Amino acid sequence: MKNKKNKKWSGFFTSLLGVMLGISLTFGVNALWQKREEKKKTREMLILVRNELETNKSWFKKQEKVLNKDIDAFRKILEADKNWATIPEDSLVVYINRFGHISFMQLTTSAWQIFQNSEMIQKISDKELVIRLTDCYYIINLISDFIMENYWDKKMQVIPFEAFTADKLYDVLDALMNNQELISFLYRSVSFDSFHEEFFPVVDAIIDYTLSLLDKYGNFRYDMDEKDKELESFIEARKDSVRNLKIERLQLENDTIGNNNK
Repeated sequence: MKNKKNKKWSGFFTSLLGVMLGISLTFGVNALWQKREEKKKTREMLILVRNELETNKSWFKKQEKVLNKDIDAFRKILEADKNWATIPEDSLVVYINRFGHISFMQLTTSAWQIFQNSEMIQKISDKELVIRLTDCYYIINLISDFIMENYWDKKMQVIPFEAFTADKLYDVLDALMNNQELISFLYRSVSFDSFHEEFFPVVDAIIDYTLSLLDKYGNFRYDMDEKDKELESFIEARKDSVRNLKIERLQLENDTIGNNNK
């Protein structure tokens, strides 16, 4: 009788142990699978953010190139002081085309917005990476907004497009340069040179540095190399000037307007 009871309890405990081990194993596998899926989704999201930063880097490069062409054309127009015969006719045509060129390109931040508002950002163990990403997008948005608001929007407002209906080349230029609001805009645009020298290199360095952090995080981070340290020093040295961008630009515009009124 005792042997039967012992066998019964032995069988019960064996079955119970098997069930418990099965449940533990199932939960363990599910937890590992869930963790793996979260890591995979986070990695995929970071790849999207990385690609977006590469696209934005190209956007700033194009902006710099276009603005340089505008500034060069406007400077030659202002230097001519309405003596159009001093400029070759084919060059005048190129310069006039710059007046009608409007950029509708926009910075893209969709991937960052999705990532920033998701639970995935909380899964990032490297908090420095999150801080750097936040700073990077803050600065490139600040400079992008400034370019769009203080250059392209104003250009659309002041260009008298009816001037392009004139039949002769010189008549088009005369009609353009008889607009005082446009002339003030041209002087402000030429002063953008200082903007290029300061802020486009900053944007380039910030994006490059953030991309390097993303690459290291995605490949199990290692220590920063010398290039990364140089980029970090470059960014830190110019952080105040970037964050005070609007104040500095406003002062520059006021100075330019004051000089024009003298």
